Amino acid sequence: MTASQVIFGLAVFLIAGTVKGLVGLGLPTITIALTLLVLPLPEAIALISLSTVVANVWQAAVGGKFRIIVRRQWPLIVPLMIVLYLTLWLVGQKGPNWAFLVLAIVLVVYSALGLLRIRLHIHADLEKPLAPVIGVVSGFIAGLVGVPVVPLMPYLQGLDIKPTELVQTLGVVLCATSITLTVSLLFLRMLDGPHAIVSAAAVVPALVGMWMGQADPPAPVDRAVPPGRVLGTFAHGRLYFRQPGVVIISPPC
Repeated sequence: MTASQVIFGLAVFLIAGTVKGLVGLGLPTITIALTLLVLPLPEAIALISLSTVVANVWQAAVGGKFRIIVRRQWPLIVPLMIVLYLTLWLVGQKGPNWAFLVLAIVLVVYSALGLLRIRLHIHADLEKPLAPVIGVVSGFIAGLVGVPVVPLMPYLQGLDIKPTELVQTLGVVLCATSITLTVSLLFLRMLDGPHAIVSAAAVVPALVGMWMGQADPPAPVDRAVPPGRVLGTFAHGRLYFRQPGVVIISPPC
């Protein structure tokens, strides 16, 4: 990487860290999206590895409900970690040529959900059967493009979790994801010396950004503002808008 690419990357981490400090997520998503302007996807994934580990460990440690969250989310976390590693092992160092299309779809879907302020509400009876499925899909996507935001984030935000606990839940799940990603990159020799140095240096602006973001009151990550009311069906169950902007997913009657 050239000096200008390194400087640009560190500035991106400062911005992304600030967003993560404000709302509890967004560091890898913003970083991957912006660093792709100057770096190929495999290098961008390697660049985010160490900084996301540190940032997510920080977020996961705050809140006092770490053990409760792990007991609840392990059916999601375990398959996510396994599939993430297997995906990285299968795709290799260069990755498939169509990986950027997956990233584009992920970013468009995630951005659309945010812009339209649509939030799922997942019925408690569906949490256990959905968790491993979401883990497998999110692990595959994270292995391809480095960010598991879809379907992971809409799923977590749709669970019956208090806003204050949701921030720590995101930290715990993303901590497991980022640690698995980093260990996999090191084990598969995809995070070499120069990339590891730059990734370690990126920890500083990322943490500074998080500190700046946390200096202000946190934004509620589960808030939704109405785009309209829609009625439909999904997976032989009921999918509808109980209140504007919130999609309710419940099991079949």
